[in-house]
Amino acid sequence: MSGPSATTSTKPHNRNPTGRNQYKDCPPKNDNQVTELLYDYQRREIFDKKKISQLLYDEHGIKLSESSVARRRRALGLYASGVTTRQLPETVKRQLVLTQMSKDPEKKLGPRMIKQLIARDTGIHLTRDYIRAEMMRQDPEGFASRDTSVKKMSVLEISNGESMIHTTAVLPTRKRCRDQLV
Repeated sequence: MSGPSATTSTKPHNRNPTGRNQYKDCPPKNDNQVTELLYDYQRREIFDKKKISQLLYDEHGIKLSESSVARRRRALGLYASGVTTRQLPETVKRQLVLTQMSKDPEKKLGPRMIKQLIARDTGIHLTRDYIRAEMMRQDPEGFASRDTSVKKMSVLEISNGESMIHTTAVLPTRKRCRDQLV
């Protein structure tokens, strides 16, 4: 039984050598274009797998299911702000916020803008709640001076032929509780 007919091949049989299957329109896992597009959507703060799947199809003609989008984002380490905030060390998160705060000496930027600037500069997304708490911890006076409930209005006055611009602050109205002022 040592003849040629009794020998078996040690090479496994590949039933699909070309890799074609029912997902013919789906790009391969190592497609650089899809990877770059996923990083771009991350920078643009688009995290929803359904929306990403739709954008890939509408903008680039790439058909990729929602579950495939989620799998590829996970493989690339692309997460939304909640996961990123939990996973990053405290010192790194604090330094990101402090760096952006130092770029704003007039202290006019709020947590939403700081969040967007961190994401634009580094590609790292932190939660707005964390950024707000850190801003209040690091610079409470600057945070309090940025009162967003006060609206400023410019009033143009013309007296004696000269125009003068006065800036006045309109304080927020009181909240009504059961038709009574609180």
